[in-house]
Amino acid sequence: MEHHDDEDLKPTPGERVKQVLKDRDVRQVLFFFVLFTALFSILGLWAYPRWMPNIMSKEMRGDESIMIWFTVISAPIAGIVLAFAMESFIDIQKGDTPPEDGPAISGHTSTVVIWTALSFLFCTVAIVWGMTEMNTWSQDAIAKESSAMVVNVTGAQWNWSFNYPAQGITTHELNLPVNQPITFNVTSDDVNHSFWPVELGVKVDANRLAITVVHVTPDKIGPFEVKCAELCGIYHAYMETNGQVETRADFDHWVSTVKAQGGAQ
Repeated sequence: MEHHDDEDLKPTPGERVKQVLKDRDVRQVLFFFVLFTALFSILGLWAYPRWMPNIMSKEMRGDESIMIWFTVISAPIAGIVLAFAMESFIDIQKGDTPPEDGPAISGHTSTVVIWTALSFLFCTVAIVWGMTEMNTWSQDAIAKESSAMVVNVTGAQWNWSFNYPAQGITTHELNLPVNQPITFNVTSDDVNHSFWPVELGVKVDANRLAITVVHVTPDKIGPFEVKCAELCGIYHAYMETNGQVETRADFDHWVSTVKAQGGAQ
């Protein structure tokens, strides 16, 4: 029977892990990895829902869900990058005498394979999730197209105007009936703008000589903000107005009031 000395035997995977964990730098990297991963996960699961604007549509609810779960999914990636960065910062060489060079490392197949596979998995999840959401929203918009109320939105330095063709009015405030599908036809009279009714969760470019279309169904009564999300000149920050989601009766009353004033407000 053939015998081997202990020194001839290769260490088991468990023994190799224990040996690696004896290194102070490795333990610090693991500590920072866990810390930063936990912090970003808390940011996504606890902080984002409290920081998000008032949710007034299904589209905004979808935006919130994407932000939360993409933050949680990417937390380990951010965690490992920041862990190595923090370890490098802590162990930065002080003084005039440089440290001795460590052993040359040409590559580590397992690390490369794992990192590439995880990156591929994350990108695949992001692409599939995004395409699925886009397809769902597109199908929903097509299904509601015949019953949608059209609002023509025009941006100009530095204000918004809203034309309701079916109602025959034009205003600088955006009032919408609750649970009514809306189709926004968005354009610009001058430079490029970006139409952003914040709490409704949609945003689309407003370009001169072109019309971009976006759909939304507000499902909660209350006020919302309309802003420009693209730098458009010196008063860009002041290119905002108020919006209101209201009952059908209140909306009809508002339309009648505007018509009594000549159809413009």
